[in-house]
Amino acid sequence: MTTLPSSLAQAKSAPGPVGLINGLRNLRAFQTDILGFLTRLAREYGDFTQFSFGPFRMYFANHPDLIHQVLVEDAAKYHKTKLTKELLRPSLGNGLLVSDGELWKRQRKLIQPAFHAARIAAYAETMTAYTERAIGEWQPGQTRDIAHDMMSLTLDIVIKTLFGEQLTPQEREDIGRAVDIGQRQVGQAFKTIIRTPNWLPTPARREGDWAMGKINAVIARFIAHYRQTGQDRGDLLSMMLAAVDEAGSMSDAQARDEAFTLIVAGHETTANTLTWAWYLLSRHPQAEAALHAELDETLGGRAPTFEDLPRLPFTEAIIKETLRLYPAAYITSREPQEDVRIGDYPVANGSTVLVSPYVTHHDPRWFDAPEQFMPERWLGDLEKRLPKFAYFPFGGGPRICIGNAFALMEARLILATIAQHFQLALAPGHHVTLDPLVTLRPKHGMHMVVQARHE
Repeated sequence: MTTLPSSLAQAKSAPGPVGLINGLRNLRAFQTDILGFLTRLAREYGDFTQFSFGPFRMYFANHPDLIHQVLVEDAAKYHKTKLTKELLRPSLGNGLLVSDGELWKRQRKLIQPAFHAARIAAYAETMTAYTERAIGEWQPGQTRDIAHDMMSLTLDIVIKTLFGEQLTPQEREDIGRAVDIGQRQVGQAFKTIIRTPNWLPTPARREGDWAMGKINAVIARFIAHYRQTGQDRGDLLSMMLAAVDEAGSMSDAQARDEAFTLIVAGHETTANTLTWAWYLLSRHPQAEAALHAELDETLGGRAPTFEDLPRLPFTEAIIKETLRLYPAAYITSREPQEDVRIGDYPVANGSTVLVSPYVTHHDPRWFDAPEQFMPERWLGDLEKRLPKFAYFPFGGGPRICIGNAFALMEARLILATIAQHFQLALAPGHHVTLDPLVTLRPKHGMHMVVQARHE
């Protein structure tokens, strides 16, 4: 359990359910309903709380000002937690999601140009073309797992736009399965205290090794292709392997870590957002009708372009509202590297501090009817009026998601392209359940019936 030095221990302690008995109760609640548990903590104990997690102590900041303090104001005092590194490093190596300090700064600087505004705009045509190709296989009356479809589509897009490559059908299926395995294993490990050692040859370990091997094989193929030709195709992989800074060039091993990170994080989160958007639209026919009206008036049946996006405000509002209700990155953790204060409360070096976009996004102090899907709330000046970090689906501060603009553009273009041609209705009898693993997914996929908008 975290212990406070005497200088901090004399200060007032954050409220919350601590102690051995509470620690066991909290552990059970954390494992079975992490979103409900964190929401109850915020409602019962206020803006900053502590709780025992088995024998350990955690802190939870859920006021925008305190979140700003952790992610922005005092960002230099925090690193990713040891647990995050322990769980993600076997697959992501020293990629952006895991690294800290000078290595993180260097890698972020080398990768950032791939996500500059002008380059992102150039990806738009690929995004719509790949979407139209994918839905060319859809047939009215089909029941499809839209979660799987969105994963496959966004994976193809990230591979083409960021790596200049294409996957074989087998590679696509293997990566999809590999990501599912990683989500399940890491998500479950995050919620437990006693974890199986990595060296123990359990079935789960063998399954995890298979998953990493499949993604590594694809990345190795991409790197070998570049090394054979030496051609800078303007994609992210070429940029990383050709880049040279004061520390030298990027090694193949580091390029592999960054590629692994961007392949997994670069498609999975957007796919989840789109899956939840289709679900919400199927439950709210008025919002769906407003979307169709906007698309029909603005596009008239043609594919959307990057230049069309400013004229599709309701399309954007749907994505923003989906990210409010179901933020893919529903929880973020940090570990102070020195004794700190968060608001009025002391937090010791090495503690775990949590923030949750999900909990903050559902707080009635910031959003009217927070449980309701109301995309129209984003059509006015809400974002200007909101406290900073009342809404932060992509995190914030120096470690804000590097691909946030890419993801927002992609989600809008895919939504607009598909909604021009099809409506999606939730399949009868399909039960939708939240599954908060590494990201916030639907537990049983999203089975939906395809309906043509125009015969």
